[in-house]
Amino acid sequence: MSVPSIQISSISKKSIIPLPEDCTYEIIQQLPEDTSILHKFLFVNRFWCKCIISILWKIPFNKINENKIKQTRLIHTYLGCLDEEEKNYIEKDNLFNLPLIKKPFFNYARYLVRFTISELDSSVRAWYDNYMELKYERIIKCIMNSIYHLFIRSNNNHLVSLEFKKDWIHSWSWEKVLQDNIKLSSIKKLNIELHEDLEEDGDYILSDLKFYNILLSRCNYLQSLKIYFKTHSKNYFKYFSSNQIIKMIQVQKNLQILNISNFYQYGLELTKIISSLSSQINSLKELQFIEVNFTNCSLIGLKICLNLDSLSFTSCNGLTIDHINSLSNSSFKLKSLYFYDQTTIYQNIITKILSLFGNSLTKFGTSLLTDFVIETTSIRCSNIKYLSIIIENDDLLHHKIFHWIYNLELLELDITIYIRDTYEFFKLLGKNLPITLKILKLSCHYISHNSLRNLFSSRVNLERLIFRNSYEFTYDCLMVIYEYIRYYENFKELTFKTYKKEWSLRDLKVLKEIKKYCPLVNCEFGISTVEEMLDECILEDFLF
Repeated sequence: MSVPSIQISSISKKSIIPLPEDCTYEIIQQLPEDTSILHKFLFVNRFWCKCIISILWKIPFNKINENKIKQTRLIHTYLGCLDEEEKNYIEKDNLFNLPLIKKPFFNYARYLVRFTISELDSSVRAWYDNYMELKYERIIKCIMNSIYHLFIRSNNNHLVSLEFKKDWIHSWSWEKVLQDNIKLSSIKKLNIELHEDLEEDGDYILSDLKFYNILLSRCNYLQSLKIYFKTHSKNYFKYFSSNQIIKMIQVQKNLQILNISNFYQYGLELTKIISSLSSQINSLKELQFIEVNFTNCSLIGLKICLNLDSLSFTSCNGLTIDHINSLSNSSFKLKSLYFYDQTTIYQNIITKILSLFGNSLTKFGTSLLTDFVIETTSIRCSNIKYLSIIIENDDLLHHKIFHWIYNLELLELDITIYIRDTYEFFKLLGKNLPITLKILKLSCHYISHNSLRNLFSSRVNLERLIFRNSYEFTYDCLMVIYEYIRYYENFKELTFKTYKKEWSLRDLKVLKEIKKYCPLVNCEFGISTVEEMLDECILEDFLF
C-alpha cells in the first residue's frame, strides 16, 4: 500500500507574523520578576532588552539587600545618568570632582517605580565610602539631591511612591522639569516630612513650597498619604497652620490610608485636619496615628467616614474617654483596631473602644495585655480572626493570654515576645494554638530546637510559618521544621531570617528537603533566593 503524499500548505511556508510591539510589551510585563528567568531574554533583540530592563529596574534598591558592593554599583550607574546641571550642583563649591563615568546605554532612572530616601541615603554613603576616605555630609546630601532630581526629571509617569522632605530639596527649576502635565500623576503613595510650616509668609525655603504645590496639583489620586512632623530641638513649631495639609487631603479622589506621625501639639489644627476627612468619607478606610498628642483635639469629624474600617494608635497620648464616647453611633464599623506602646492608664480607653466596635472586629492588635483588656476582648470580640500581640516578660499573664487565644477561631496569629528563654513560652503556645490557625508569625530573639519541638506539639495544620528571629537557626532547628512540614500537604510558606554568608552542605541538604514539601522558602536579609539583578544586567554599565 503506497503512502499518500503530503501536500505542504503554502501558508506553512510563510514566516510567522510577529505580534505588534505594544502587544509583545504587555505580554513581557506579565513575566514573573524572577531575575534568573528575565536575564535570559536580555539579548533576544533591542526591543526585548528594553522591555526586560523596564522590569528589572522597577525597584532596584529592594534587590541589593544592603550589599555595599551592589549599592556602590547602583549609585555609580545613576551618576552616569546625571545631566550637566545635576553634576555641577554636586561639584560646585564643594571642591569635589565626580569620577569620569561612561554614560549608560539606558537611562535607568526612567523605569523607577518605588524608592525611599533612606534606601537612597544608604546606597549613596556606600558609594561615597568606596570613593573617598574623608566623609563630608554636605557632599553626600548634594549627591542624594541630584539623584532625587534625576528620578523626578527622568521618570515617565511610572513612580507610584514618593517622599517629600522639607528643607531637603535643592532649588531646582521644578516648573521646567514638570512641564509634562501628567508627570507624577501616577503616584499612589506620598510621604511628606515637615519641620516648618509651609505658608507663604512663614519661615520656609521657596523651592519647598513650589515643589509642594506641584505635588498638590499633580498627585490627586493618592491611595496612601503619610504626614510626618519633624520638630525642632524644643519639639515646637515656630508657627503651624494645617491649611497646606488640608488642601492635599481635599484634592484627593480616592484616599484610602492616612498616617499622621509625630504630632505633639496644636490640637486645634489636628481637629481641622480630621474634619477635612469629610472630603474622603466614601474612600477613607484606614487611619493611623503614631506619637500623636490628642490634647485639645476632637475626633467627632471621623463619625461620618462611612467606610473607615481600621484605626491604629501607636505611642499616642492625650486620649480620653470623651474622645472615644464621641465616636458612638458612628457611620462606620471597625474591622481592625490596633493599640501599641500604650501605658496601663490607657486600658480604660482600649476597653471602651472595644465595647463600641468589638462585635465587628476581625483584626486586633495590642501590647497592653492586662486582665481587664483580655477579659473585655474575650467577651466583646468573638469574631477576631487575625490577632497581633506584643508580650513583655510577665509570666503571670501567659496562661490567661493563651487560654484566650485557644478559644478564638483565629486564622492568623502574630506574636512578638521580649524574653530570652522561649522554651516554656513555646510549650504553652504549642498547647494552645487554635485548630483553625493557618498563619503563625513569631518575632523573638533566640529559638532553640527544643523550643520548636514544644511549638509543634499541637500538630496544628499550618499553611504559613514566619519567623523574625534575631539569631541564626541551627541545623537542629531546620531538622525540627523539616519533620513538621513534611507531614502537612497544605503547607505553603516558610520564612526566617538568616545571617550566614555561606551555608554548610548539611544545612543546604535540609533546605533542599524542606523545599520538596514547601513551595516557598524565604531566607530574609542575608541570603537571596534568586539571582540578584545587579550581577548580570547590562554588565558593562556597572564596570568602573
